Amino acid sequence: MGKYQARIISLILAMIFIMFWDYIFYMIERNPINWPVDIIFTAVTLISVWLLAYKVDNKKQLLAELKDSEQKAKALSDEKNRIMDNLQEIVFQTDSKGNITYLNQAWTAITGHSISECMGTMYNDYFIKEKHIIDYIISQIKQQAPSGMFTAKYIKSDGTIFWGEVHYKLYYDHRRQFVGSLGTMSDISERKKAVDELLETNERLAMQSQKLAIAGELAAGIAHEVRNPLTSVSGFLQLMKAQYPERTDYFDIIFSEIKRIDLVLGELLLLAKPQTVNFTAHHLNHILKQVATLLDTNAVLSNTVIEKDFTQTESCIVNGDENQLKQVFINIIKNAIEAMPDGGNIHIYTKRDEENAVISIQDEGNGMSKEKLENIGKPFFSTKDQGTGLGLPICLRILKEHNGKLNIKSKNGEGSTFQVILPLEAAAVQKEEK
Repeated sequence: MGKYQARIISLILAMIFIMFWDYIFYMIERNPINWPVDIIFTAVTLISVWLLAYKVDNKKQLLAELKDSEQKAKALSDEKNRIMDNLQEIVFQTDSKGNITYLNQAWTAITGHSISECMGTMYNDYFIKEKHIIDYIISQIKQQAPSGMFTAKYIKSDGTIFWGEVHYKLYYDHRRQFVGSLGTMSDISERKKAVDELLETNERLAMQSQKLAIAGELAAGIAHEVRNPLTSVSGFLQLMKAQYPERTDYFDIIFSEIKRIDLVLGELLLLAKPQTVNFTAHHLNHILKQVATLLDTNAVLSNTVIEKDFTQTESCIVNGDENQLKQVFINIIKNAIEAMPDGGNIHIYTKRDEENAVISIQDEGNGMSKEKLENIGKPFFSTKDQGTGLGLPICLRILKEHNGKLNIKSKNGEGSTFQVILPLEAAAVQKEEK
């Protein structure tokens, strides 16, 4: 009905008009009826009215379609704005001069700048214009590059600086002239900080590794050079001891110190020179029981009780060098005994954690401060007055060769817990899963 409304109404009105005209012309004025003229007049009138009404209907339909298109366009625009405003990244658009023509709400959320105040301003007013960035953007436009990416330092409204990563597309007209850009920008300050920290850590570790390598070579050289004359000195002192029996106490102190020097030199050589490792399959509990039996005597002499619980690792098999693994456990347990000069309890318990075995050694000593924890494991750092500071670095090196780890938990006055984590042999893991 709406599509033909004007035509229907116009035809009805035209027919009423013709009937009214015929009534006056023929009935009231008594004019003779001329059928050919009357028919032609009626036909011309109705056709003319129909054509005019047809144009009116078409215009009304076009207006309705235009209104419907406008509503759809507005709905699409609103939907686009909702999507843009909910994005976490800034979306921007600039003209050929670099003036901002569009920004979404993320701009205000990230930079603090008002969108209305920034519209029409230069986009590069909001980041620190370092020469290499400006040169890069200019070269991209000169080369008519379609897209690109760069990172820059942006300035917030409060003056603080953050790192932004910009991805953009450049647009050109049919004459290949630059007409504008469209892009996104995200705040990568946290990622940049993490990358910088990682690079700094890697550099520090590389320097530390280099220092340790040089220290190891020096230590090996010094150890060899000192050991040779030390052997001669020890031999002559043995002869002198026999000649001066009344000075036995002095000689005993000298030999004790020489023995200590030899011990330190031995640990230096062990730390500096990689040892041949013989990897074979071993029952973890067998190694732990042997170590516990070996140190039970030391523990008793120090008024210490070693409590053991290996029930959760009865079937666990590790692949490694038995002697080196024993050295790790002996070193840690001896440290635990020495951490309790007045005696106490040492708890050694094991558990299986997926494809790893976890061996925990817990003492009841005084524990360690946060500062000591940060330095523990570094060569020559020791919490003991007479310690060499080489035992734990050797343990860490052995565990690294066995793809293992050492976790240390300690608080002042609460004792310490050393967790040795060793990977189980693959065959043993598969068998356990079956």
